[in-house]
Amino acid sequence: MVIIILAVVILFIVGLVLLISMKEEVLTVSKLRNVYLYLVSFVALMMILIGLIFTVQNITDVILPTNYYYDTMPLDKEGNMTDADKKTYEENRKKNEENQNTQSKKNVAKSIAVVLVALPTFAYHWRKIQKEKKEQV
Repeated sequence: MVIIILAVVILFIVGLVLLISMKEEVLTVSKLRNVYLYLVSFVALMMILIGLIFTVQNITDVILPTNYYYDTMPLDKEGNMTDADKKTYEENRKKNEENQNTQSKKNVAKSIAVVLVALPTFAYHWRKIQKEKKEQV
């Protein structure tokens, strides 16, 4: 998400530089509209690409999970574990694996949501650009 915000800021700055560099008589509403349409299309396209990359990564995490569980086993003075401690340890380990699996599935849903929001946004604005190009010819 930080990448998306950074891309939006960079595009905003580039758009401002383009607007400032244009002469006033050349600056028209249609040119402003074109800059807007291209900027929104670019940001939406970047969101689609990033969303697809994260979707593949997150699906991989669901299919091939990596479980990190660093909780040490509670040992008594002789280095042994009681049955209650073993049971608690196993329950905690299983809960941790379930939580990681649930989080991976949520991440898949989030990355798919990014693509599903960005795709129609890109398609709409890109069609507008293509339509205006045909009208200008």
